[in-house]
Amino acid sequence: MPTPLNAAPEVSRPPDREPWLYELTVPEAAEIDAAFATLLASGAADFAAREADFPLPRVGPKLRRILRSIEDEPGFALVRGVPVAGKSEQEVRRLYWGLGIHLGVPLIQNNSDSHMVDIRDEGRAGRLRVHSSNQHIGFHIDSTDIVGLLCRRAAARGGTSLVTSAEAVRREISWAHPELLPALYEPLPFADVASPDEHHPDFFLCPVFGRHEGRTTTRFYLRRILRSQDNPAAPRLTGLQRRAIEAVEETAARPDLVTTMEFQPGDLQLINNHLVLHGRTTFDSSEGSDTGRHLLRMWWSVPTSRPLPPEFEAAWGTREPGTLRGAARRWQLQGEFGEFQRRQAGELGVVIPA
Repeated sequence: MPTPLNAAPEVSRPPDREPWLYELTVPEAAEIDAAFATLLASGAADFAAREADFPLPRVGPKLRRILRSIEDEPGFALVRGVPVAGKSEQEVRRLYWGLGIHLGVPLIQNNSDSHMVDIRDEGRAGRLRVHSSNQHIGFHIDSTDIVGLLCRRAAARGGTSLVTSAEAVRREISWAHPELLPALYEPLPFADVASPDEHHPDFFLCPVFGRHEGRTTTRFYLRRILRSQDNPAAPRLTGLQRRAIEAVEETAARPDLVTTMEFQPGDLQLINNHLVLHGRTTFDSSEGSDTGRHLLRMWWSVPTSRPLPPEFEAAWGTREPGTLRGAARRWQLQGEFGEFQRRQAGELGVVIPA
């Protein structure tokens, strides 16, 4: 595939304003609380719940407008003011599930069949995933169209969210390191998060950058590219490829390219993984998992998702827009949760691939 022409030397900076910040009004927060009360009164279990069980006549359309907006730059949004104060952990989970019904088709995220994952320090850092620790997480994408992080508790210190435009990173590398750019359009091995053995992970091939219909699409996770080398069947990374992926990580972290977010309880961050890289700084976990930083993560397929470049199909299972895709295909459409996914896809207009 031909590499796009180098860009003119310029510096991309975060906006002086914060067009990505959406603050809920008092009536909008009250509408969410009322919807939560309706869900509890209905007695509907999570997988049986529908939009009518969590009615959001104003907030629901607003959230969907935000989702449509992040199909283009900046590719992320922060919704501030979700009413989590005074609620137990289980209540926040149910409230988040109700919001998620309005956003997309949720995906299973791991081999434990979790559709909502805790992001907090549990003293565990795996070889492929480190979200159950307080460690720094480098720039990456999640294996889903849209990832949502709802802050239940913020860290006393640290845990800053970092987001960077993949197109800005591509452009800066094209100017500063043009000799590295072709390697980022070549298929590279990624350790598969669905691998049953993270010491000898399965792998798939995908480029870091692709272009389709005038848009840059990305797939990047330095840790998983490097971990692919634990599988002797994976292609060996060349020296040029290693320098290229290290340049992506270093460029994404440049202060003039990064947008930082300090989470507050009730913040809902939404990220389009096809055009934004994200990470986080280390955080103080001395408070413990019961009182310290706690986010809840959901993954969604959405009807407004973009078509992907042909060379991304192996990584995603399908490149068609508005389809159920992401995570591991064998995790999806199974059992009771799979029935919910099928119903939700039908109601939202998300296509289930054959």
